[in-house]
Parts: sequence; structure tokens; C-alpha cells
Amino acid sequence: MKKNIHPTYKRLLVKINGDTFETMSTYPGDEFLMDVDYRTHPAWTGKGRNIFDTSNKVVNEFNSKFPGLFTPKK
Repeated sequence: MKKNIHPTYKRLLVKINGDTFETMSTYPGDEFLMDVDYRTHPAWTGKGRNIFDTSNKVVNEFNSKFPGLFTPKK
């Protein structure tokens, strides 16, 4: 294997919403401050967002052909 071509893999302290945890990364700094909390963001939780635009005729036709296919999990 070639030497000196891979980035240094080291410990990284991640700070998010008042909490901290340690992980391994090639990030150049020693600390990483996240401004978006993945534990509460709608993109990861699925809460508070509408995935499908039900006013779209094509979407309504598809949903009538395949009822229950994209039912959100509770």
C-alpha cells in the first residue's frame, strides 16, 4: 500500500445542542460544532413534513391505483 496518501484518521469531538460525543473522522479539526440537530430535524425524523403533494393529479391517480403503498409508519 502506498504511504502518505491517506488522510489522518483520528478522534473527533462532536458538539450538538449542548451534548458532546466522540467519534473517529478525517475532519481536520479536533472539534466539530453541529448547528442542526439530527435527532430533531424533520429530514431525519419524518415529523412535520408532507412528502407528497396531494393536489397533484398524477399523484392522486397513482395513489388511487396503489392505495396504502406509501402509508407513513407510526
